[in-house]
Amino acid sequence: MVKRKPYGAEGGHSGKKQKTSHVHEPPTSEDVYTGRQLRQLLAFEQDLQKARHGLQSFKNLLDSIVNGEDKSSEKLQIILEFLESVKPRETEDEVPMYLPDIMETWSMATQLNNENVMSAVPVVLALLLKVISGNVDLVSYGLGICRTLLQRRQQELLAKNLSADNGKDFIISPTLRLLKEAVCLDGGALAAPIFRARNYTFKSLARNMGLRYLGEGIEDPKRPSVRTNAIRYLLSSLKLLHVEAKRDLLSQKDIVAALMRHIRKDPPSLIYEILKTLKASVILDKKLPKEIKIRILNAHSLIRIAELYGYPEDPPEQEDDSEDKRPSVEESAHAFLIAACTDSDAGVRRSQQGCYPEGVDPNAIPLGVNDDKPVDFGIDSIPWMSKFENDVPVRNTLLAEFIQTLRPWSSTKQNELLVAIFETSPELIAHYFCHRKSFLFDPKLSATWIGYAALLYNVVQLPIPSWFGHAKAYARVPPPTSVVLGNIIPLPMTPKAILRCFSIKSKLASFYAIRLLTLALQKLGRVLEMHRQASFTSDSLWEEAARRLLDDFYQRIPDIKDAIKCYLAMDQDDLLQRQAASRLLLLYYEVIPQLALRARFDVSPILLSTIKKVEASEGTGEDVVMSLLELENLCAIAKYSPSMRWFARTSDIPHSPFTTLLRLSVEKTTGISNESLSNVLYWVASEHQLVENRPNSPGLYPLIAALRSLGGVDSAIWVFLDNCSERCARTPVKYLEMIEEQLEKANVSETEDIVTCPLMMTIAEQIPFFISPSPSKATLKAFVQLLSEYLGYSQVTGLSRPFLNASRELFAAGLKDQKIGSKLRIPDMPKPKVQEDAQNHGALVTNGLDNEANNGTDGDSAHQISPQDLEQRLAVPITASKDSSLLKWSSKTPEELVEEGHASSLIRLLSSEHSSIRREALTNITKMAARIKDSTYDNNEQAWLLLMELAETARSPITEGPLPSVIVTFACKALEVIMNPLHCVYEKVNLFLTSGPVWSLDRIPLMQTILQEGPTEDGAFYSEISWLLGFLLESLQTPADVALFHKRKVFERLFALTCNPFMGPNLRTQVLRIVYRATSIEGGSDTLITRFGAVSWLLAQRDAATDAVERGVCRALLARLWETCDQKRIEAWSKGGVKRLV
Repeated sequence: MVKRKPYGAEGGHSGKKQKTSHVHEPPTSEDVYTGRQLRQLLAFEQDLQKARHGLQSFKNLLDSIVNGEDKSSEKLQIILEFLESVKPRETEDEVPMYLPDIMETWSMATQLNNENVMSAVPVVLALLLKVISGNVDLVSYGLGICRTLLQRRQQELLAKNLSADNGKDFIISPTLRLLKEAVCLDGGALAAPIFRARNYTFKSLARNMGLRYLGEGIEDPKRPSVRTNAIRYLLSSLKLLHVEAKRDLLSQKDIVAALMRHIRKDPPSLIYEILKTLKASVILDKKLPKEIKIRILNAHSLIRIAELYGYPEDPPEQEDDSEDKRPSVEESAHAFLIAACTDSDAGVRRSQQGCYPEGVDPNAIPLGVNDDKPVDFGIDSIPWMSKFENDVPVRNTLLAEFIQTLRPWSSTKQNELLVAIFETSPELIAHYFCHRKSFLFDPKLSATWIGYAALLYNVVQLPIPSWFGHAKAYARVPPPTSVVLGNIIPLPMTPKAILRCFSIKSKLASFYAIRLLTLALQKLGRVLEMHRQASFTSDSLWEEAARRLLDDFYQRIPDIKDAIKCYLAMDQDDLLQRQAASRLLLLYYEVIPQLALRARFDVSPILLSTIKKVEASEGTGEDVVMSLLELENLCAIAKYSPSMRWFARTSDIPHSPFTTLLRLSVEKTTGISNESLSNVLYWVASEHQLVENRPNSPGLYPLIAALRSLGGVDSAIWVFLDNCSERCARTPVKYLEMIEEQLEKANVSETEDIVTCPLMMTIAEQIPFFISPSPSKATLKAFVQLLSEYLGYSQVTGLSRPFLNASRELFAAGLKDQKIGSKLRIPDMPKPKVQEDAQNHGALVTNGLDNEANNGTDGDSAHQISPQDLEQRLAVPITASKDSSLLKWSSKTPEELVEEGHASSLIRLLSSEHSSIRREALTNITKMAARIKDSTYDNNEQAWLLLMELAETARSPITEGPLPSVIVTFACKALEVIMNPLHCVYEKVNLFLTSGPVWSLDRIPLMQTILQEGPTEDGAFYSEISWLLGFLLESLQTPADVALFHKRKVFERLFALTCNPFMGPNLRTQVLRIVYRATSIEGGSDTLITRFGAVSWLLAQRDAATDAVERGVCRALLARLWETCDQKRIEAWSKGGVKRLV
């Protein structure tokens, strides 16, 4: 016989419990036209099939509104009519329940394990809250619905849905969407209460974030997975929760781990949302403590986010404009990691000492036997100086672990990230390459090697931190040589690898090696300069460290002979390589001349061939620019080369190198900078005594200016000048003696400090040889004009007038023709024009042409603080009391009363000017205390005790006048403290509350305890001081408060507090704000001046300040003190002393 099937429809009972079916039958529905019809459809029914019918009809209505199908407001009006009809009546004894029929249906479905209805109710509620969020008029209904959800019965229903089995996404996802909408409603008005119920509302959140999409392809944005909904709920909470709640949420390790575990497999939109929210609400949230940020920004999380580099992402679909503008996943991850790893406020990056490893005291020097003088064993007396060749301990261990997982040679953005981390945490550079043993620089011409080279280039390019990472000034002991050297030239750059780059046929490898060595030499020059600066303020340790650094650097780079060999082997047409190599050779001579001068490098032929190549080139393209840069480098090298023959002529070029460069400078036939040529020409001329080598010598400027004034110079004149230069350089003594003879004839005393020019004597001697071949009239005319211009420019640039007169006579005698000689004169030149040309040319111009030195001005004049600026910096508005607080508090829950400031607003009414308001406020405080005590609020006992002690303290005084501001402010501040058990003064406040039932009105609570007793926890002293200063600032409001501060010597204690050298600038600013507040109160300035010596204290603070802005603030506050006091009384009291000081 066949067994009979049990009777009963969905939701009915049978004799035997049925197995839950996972088959989702499509629900029925109908169109809704009125709010009354909707209310009937949603009325509680025992038959869950009918209930599901009503819920589906409601869902269809909400969908049409959300999807924009409701062009008019008819359907929204139906919702409003329905919500108004089911709005509960507010009674004092009962908590109102919104949508009771839906809640009852949900409860019954949960009891009967009807999964369809368990899913349908959150779907409908989530859509309803979404509709309400878009309409301001409906927000009050939404808040009521959310508060209903926070009742214990509904919390259990939420927890039941959230903890459903893994495969029941259709139940979990709607519930998560519902909670997200509730958190976001009205700007997060109920985010805090929802989090307080986290045992229910956040149940199984970590598990749910692990239920990711397992299908093929990318997750459909319209049907998000459980993980997506869970993460969006979490992110919404992080955006809207206050700091303490956010701290508790991020402290849950399972949630943080679940958030990052599968982030690479999430859809792009979700990844972007995760990174954007974490950056805005965690990293950039300065109120969130660093120790909390580090819990989500740990090594595991950073590594997971770094895995998003190379995220496979399809081209964005052209759906809307927002998608087009959204950055890619890789760009978002890169921006996030940059902010997390380089911003010290993010908590990942810790303060460090740059080139000084962790555990090293850079100011500790071993002392002698008598402990009064350091041991003079040099740098070897520092025990840790040679300890860090194989490993470098660092403070940023988290970053050190993270960067080892990066692959900067395979990704440009990972390269940028690593370089950014190195720039903000220089201590990691040497540590990274010490541990990166697989990093090899041997050239293999692969993409990996190019990535290696690019990373090394960026690392070497980074600057050395100021003072080598020490705070404010150079330390007594230099940093370890191995660490500094690791920052200049990283370990992979071995001489063997660089030589292989030079010798390999690939131009790219040699170019990279040349550029890396160039950067390393430039960086070495800056480091040596820093050592020289430090040696001025310390002992010889820095000088010895610089010598040791040079010795070790020599062992890490190729010899200059190898660089010269590489340069000479380059093709003449390879202009980019030649320019880079010439720059490298120049740096060898400039930075490490001891090593460079070991090689005999004759730069003359290369310089001449480069000049020919530059003159033969046409146009202004990149090739010409490269040739010009190479020529500049070679000219500078020639200054250092001892084998350079400046005045030797060859068959290829008609003039010597010196005259050729002089012609280039005059004719400007090339684009080479005048400054570079002028420096070389002046150095050669002074070195070979063509001109006098003294500070006020104009050098070659008069000759160059005269040649330029001719426009075009005849070749015969260039040959003549070349011959004169060569003769003067060969026998300078002869022409110096001629100068002495001419000065003696002119009766010029030897003691007079006059400027002359040996080259001018050479020209005078050689003029007859220029005239003897009978040059053309045009050439002779130009030559005479050149001599006149030469004399004129020499006069205006400071050469001796008697010497110039004697030279003019010699010039005229050499010309032999009186008619031509009569045209020779010393013209007057305009001084401003000469001065401008001389400065552009790089020469020194004296004899009244130099700019007068600017009078020294006080550097603090740029930091004058106006009264408006002072008010903006130091003025803090007084919190006003609102009479409406007498009515608002009665409709709030105990949690809202304490945590949202309603209780504090009511307490402030005790200082009201009106006695009726004070009495009413006292009565309401007593009622509020009783209500809080009878509640289930976590801190109900402490809050009740505080409020009752305040009430007992204020009972008698409020009949006579307002309660002192100190008592009112302390009550408000203490109420904030008891909410947070981790607060620095939590223990002190509780001890104060239990010490007695009534507070003394003429004492300042906790001031004595904080200032004279030790902190409750180690390291919390300055946190307690900060709390006390904030309390005192808010307490100072009336003349009576000033009198109390005077009686209890508050200002005396505060002024003494600033003598602490370790007190931070923020705390000092708080003290200045209290002083500023006192000057704003009648009689406050007089009390500060006559009773506490505020004028002398401010002068001392000004003189002790190291910052110009801080000094300006002290001066401005001193002026305000004088402006706000009784000036006649103070002037008589101080006998005019205060006025003189101000």
